[in-house]
Amino acid sequence: LSMALTFQRIVPHALRLLALLIAVAAIVDPAIRSSRRTRPLLSLVVADTSRDTDLVDRVTRALEREYTLVSAPLPAAVGTVLIGARLPDNSDALATPVVVVSPAGGGPSVSMRRIQSPTRVMLESRVVVSVTLAVTEGSASEATPRSVGIELTQDGVVVAREQRRIARDTVLTVPLTFVPSSLGDQVLQARAFVSERPDTVRHDILVSVRANRWSVLFFDRRPSWMSTFVRRALERDSRFAVTSRVITSTNISRQQGRPPVGLDVIASAEAFDAVVIGAPDALLARDVDGIGTLLRTRGASVLILADHAASGPADVLLDFGGWRNVARRVPAELSAPTTRDRVRDPLRLKGMAFGVPRRLADHVVPLAVLRDATTDSARTDTVIWRVPIGLGQLVVSGAFDAWRYRDTAQSTFDATWRDFVDEAASQRLAPLEVRVTPALMEPRATISLVVTPRDSAVAAPIRVMVHALASPTEAPTPLILDTIRATGQLMASFRAPARPGNFLALVVQGSDTVRAPLVVASRVATDATNDPDLLASWASSRGGRVVSRDSIESLSSTLNALLHPVPQIVEWHPMRSPWWIIPFAVALAAEWWIRRRRGLA
Repeated sequence: LSMALTFQRIVPHALRLLALLIAVAAIVDPAIRSSRRTRPLLSLVVADTSRDTDLVDRVTRALEREYTLVSAPLPAAVGTVLIGARLPDNSDALATPVVVVSPAGGGPSVSMRRIQSPTRVMLESRVVVSVTLAVTEGSASEATPRSVGIELTQDGVVVAREQRRIARDTVLTVPLTFVPSSLGDQVLQARAFVSERPDTVRHDILVSVRANRWSVLFFDRRPSWMSTFVRRALERDSRFAVTSRVITSTNISRQQGRPPVGLDVIASAEAFDAVVIGAPDALLARDVDGIGTLLRTRGASVLILADHAASGPADVLLDFGGWRNVARRVPAELSAPTTRDRVRDPLRLKGMAFGVPRRLADHVVPLAVLRDATTDSARTDTVIWRVPIGLGQLVVSGAFDAWRYRDTAQSTFDATWRDFVDEAASQRLAPLEVRVTPALMEPRATISLVVTPRDSAVAAPIRVMVHALASPTEAPTPLILDTIRATGQLMASFRAPARPGNFLALVVQGSDTVRAPLVVASRVATDATNDPDLLASWASSRGGRVVSRDSIESLSSTLNALLHPVPQIVEWHPMRSPWWIIPFAVALAAEWWIRRRRGLA
């Protein structure tokens, strides 16, 4: 009984003391220090949100319990997880180490290794986009994919489609062909996918479609059937504007347009994209000098069409040791030197009289060869070839009587020579070589501009201006003024405009003006930059590694091994918690209630 009475007297004092201690602790605000592991801040960067959505969800679920994820490049983070199969554009802003989660794995997949596409084409001409694909089978238990689909789309409409059957891991090149029907800068998209799989890789391509035609000069010192029928083939094609001069006898010539009177006076002219010369054995020494100047200093494209084996002043320029006659009793066929995928029509020329060079330099590119079908040997003779001379290129033909076999059922005479002249004209070296990388970009992306003057003798300054095509009345914005002389390269970098649209970079040197298109799009697909080996080396250089989609379960342990999280000293202020008001109120209320019950209140 005595103990119970003592307890009843002590309890109110104890409750009062507890409430007082809580109040004093709230005023003092004590800090408790402890060593614990905090949730690290981890940056999560996605290379292609439209393609890797499912992969992003899996990575987020695997890491969200141990890390605080920020879906943006963050230099202050403890590390970065990059989801995708290509290098990011803003790699300098990523915190290291970088762990790459690759979409590869989980079955057959396809990636783009390379895209080859002309940057400038003519309206209603055939454009060939060559796509190099790498197809991987995935795990060994997976069935080999049956086929790969490749498409070329414009504004969401499929303009070309190919289907290729594949066998296990392979790399293949597929040409896609389309004909542009409108002028301007066209954005195409190459897409590839493995049959019966949802993943699609894509790459955007910029093609500038122009209405101007190739200007081609035909010059014959005497009438030539070979040159005549090649000229007629080009005259029937709207891609070419043909000018010609054929000298029929002394001081008498037949002309079309306003051709020069001789090849020696066109060295200073920039009017022709390609020059086709017939009957080279009839050329004069001054003609050969003019051709040499065109090739070496003007970057011209010249085609020489021989119609019989004869020596002349042009042999010095050709430097091939003279002709060797090859005659056949029945028509023989010329074909392309290789059987790889061609970006042009299949080459098939026929004839019975051919000229083969006795000697060819190592840098010669064969364009058409004559295979020896009379024996079992694999011997081939080069009949049409291309050789670089100075800044230009020279195409030489020894198909002497190919003009006799022009029937489209047995020969591709017209189409082949149109392709040869078209390719030569498109490769003619411009007065200023302008490279804009990339020409198709997202807003505020970094653009690299490289300008290389063709002729070092021109001392005029180079100016670069950019203006929006949507506002033709808007004054161009000068970027670089009087930067260099023509003794070297102009290299500069600048930011793309902040708003999407079509822009034009004008590079001016004296009377020469070169236009380079710039297209700013809100989103640009760049899957053609995929390179697994490069991606692995890049991740290793930043202290990380590549993790496949099949190993996401081990992603957390991989990050822990790379980050080596160190426990931090954390201060805890318990009295700053609002929950302490509850024991304080309970203690005061209980003390008051006990005193009231005992009649002491």
